[in-house]
Amino acid sequence: MQADCKQRWAELTRLIDKLDRGGPASLGVGELKRVCRLYRQVTIDLSRARSDNEDPELIRYLNQLAARAHGHVYTTRRVNVRPFFAFLAWGFPQIVRRQARPLLAAALLFYGTSLASFLAVVNHPELAYSLFDEQVVEFENIRLEKQEGEYRGNFTFDVTQSPLMAVLITANNIKVAIMAFSFGALLCIPGAILLVFNGRMLGTLSGVVWLHGYLRDFYSLILTHGVLELTAICIAGGAGFVLGWALIAPGPWTRQEALRRAAPDAFGLLGGVVVLLIIAGHIEAYITPHFSQPVRWTVAMTSGLLLFAYLVWGNLRVNQAAHDQRGKEILGIS
Repeated sequence: MQADCKQRWAELTRLIDKLDRGGPASLGVGELKRVCRLYRQVTIDLSRARSDNEDPELIRYLNQLAARAHGHVYTTRRVNVRPFFAFLAWGFPQIVRRQARPLLAAALLFYGTSLASFLAVVNHPELAYSLFDEQVVEFENIRLEKQEGEYRGNFTFDVTQSPLMAVLITANNIKVAIMAFSFGALLCIPGAILLVFNGRMLGTLSGVVWLHGYLRDFYSLILTHGVLELTAICIAGGAGFVLGWALIAPGPWTRQEALRRAAPDAFGLLGGVVVLLIIAGHIEAYITPHFSQPVRWTVAMTSGLLLFAYLVWGNLRVNQAAHDQRGKEILGIS
């Protein structure tokens, strides 16, 4: 091997030693580029030494040198998950509070339609066939007439199917949430229609079940996972309204600028919704079909209390941090 090759190896060794001691911050930009260039050259030298049947000691030395350089040249940046968990802990609850109006509007549309449909069916049972798919209503009526014992609805699959069902349920719920979000972004009206459609479905089925005396059984199944799931769907619809309203009433900004300003909150809400739906999907697959009614009611109430506490606690933490920062500014503390 030529003398200039040995100089390159010595230089690369020196630079790698510095990297081992102080990391990338110990080298300048030019030196980092030089490491990459020297690494490519030493791999060529190693290949040539092997093909020319050079001294085994030389081949071993070059192999070790190339391996050390490879570890620095192709090192991967460690994934920082702290921002993700910080968003879940404080960011998402703060956005929920900040965008309370569109979220409440979505919830009122969904639950208001559900209640109106329920009352309509309870007072006029024949309306169920007009409010929802006739075949579904007829199927439920026949099933409820033949029902003996506790009503289980469609939650009759075996526990061995729960892993697959968790994936399918979660995927379907996320698809519905994305639809609610996307439709809401289209000037709000399509999103409102979707929420009304889903509210009408829940209300109609609730009325049919009520007429047969199985409302408690029905809601012990629905609310086990539904406290999180239905809340998430309403938040997704409200997140769409955030974008849709930016198009309808951009205020002092252009519509493009209004959308740009609204997007972080809207997509932040959608991200939080996905997490809620993953949890709800696993509850629906693993708890709803396989546990007794007292357990299901306990899970429903516990999830509701935890969700409420989570949203309130997240806001309190953010407000306290802002208060502390304001105090520091007043006192002149950096």
